[in-house]
Amino acid sequence: MKNKQNQDRDNFITKRDATLILGFKNNRSVSELIKYGHLRTYNVDSSKRELLCKKEVLELPKKDIPPPADN
Repeated sequence: MKNKQNQDRDNFITKRDATLILGFKNNRSVSELIKYGHLRTYNVDSSKRELLCKKEVLELPKKDIPPPADN
């Protein structure tokens, strides 16, 4: 069984992991999402490395509802 510290860390991913999940070619796109407030960064376990919440990253690409067709 994992301890609480490892469980908390499992809820976070690196910018590189987020880049791969979202299908971007480089980290710049993830950095832009952070800059404009679409994603937040976290410091876990007194680490200097900024991590992203895995749940927030997975919820980001929600499908837009298409506008109603004009008839």
